[in-house]
Amino acid sequence: MTRVSTFHQSQTLLSYMQGAQARVDKAQFHVTTGHVAEFYKDIYQDTSTLTGSKSLLSRLEQHKENNGVVLSELAAYDQALGGMESAATDLKEAVMGAINASSALGLEATIEGVFDAVVGFMNSQNTEGYLFAGSKKDTSPINISDMNDLLTALEPPTDVFDNNTLKRTVRVDENRTLEIGLVADEVGLDIMTAVQRLVMWQNGTLPTTAPVPTGPAGPVTTPLRDEDQAFLTGEIANLENLVRDLGELRGENGLNQKVMEQTVEAIDVQITQTKIFISNIEDVDAAEAITKLNEANFALEASYNVLSQLNRTTLLNYLS
Repeated sequence: MTRVSTFHQSQTLLSYMQGAQARVDKAQFHVTTGHVAEFYKDIYQDTSTLTGSKSLLSRLEQHKENNGVVLSELAAYDQALGGMESAATDLKEAVMGAINASSALGLEATIEGVFDAVVGFMNSQNTEGYLFAGSKKDTSPINISDMNDLLTALEPPTDVFDNNTLKRTVRVDENRTLEIGLVADEVGLDIMTAVQRLVMWQNGTLPTTAPVPTGPAGPVTTPLRDEDQAFLTGEIANLENLVRDLGELRGENGLNQKVMEQTVEAIDVQITQTKIFISNIEDVDAAEAITKLNEANFALEASYNVLSQLNRTTLLNYLS
């Protein structure tokens, strides 16, 4: 006589079904969240690497954000320096034109225009305050607004500048810092001195900064006096040096812009690589996760069917 019993089979199939349910739940979690595990304890062997990588990613993204601000500031410096260089060129050409034409026509107006341009550029601002003020962001670096104020200023007019010498230094990536700040007296003292000399001559006062003219001082007349010709001719060398020096400053700023652009590009690559590295640790492959979920669902459905069939089996099935 054959003994008929389904209890042991039922327990085995029930255990298999529970395992299949667990696999479905796990696969469902992977598909829903996209992550390998819900808690670090489930990937404990990679926790240190993962947290270190996320910390690096956070720093890289902060560098990128900061560098975007720096690039904007460097662009503002470039615009101001370009304007200063153009103003210095206008001043030089006005002086040369007056000498060549032996005429003072338009010279004083050009000098005043250059003064206004210098004050405007040196007192330019961004969201953080005055660009050329050093760390005194809330104080305008040039404290005069009328060209005639240069007549009572020191020679050279160092007292018209209120900036300090603390230039901005930024950390551009994990290993490098870059000094990007420019201050008003460094950029504008020479051109302000040139303007002061011309204003003083026009006012009938001999400048005491080099080269000291013989005089008597102006104002410049039309046609030019011999003294005016000699004075203006003596200004050309300083003005040429001024234009050259401003061009060099702009070139240095442009080099900083290039360095920053290359740094941002390099950080973008590092961010992408770090994100991929992190994803390889904590994220699942979406296609693979869906495939595993389908397989787990199929296995669970099969276990349901087998268990259902077994539960419907009785002794009567074996009686003829």
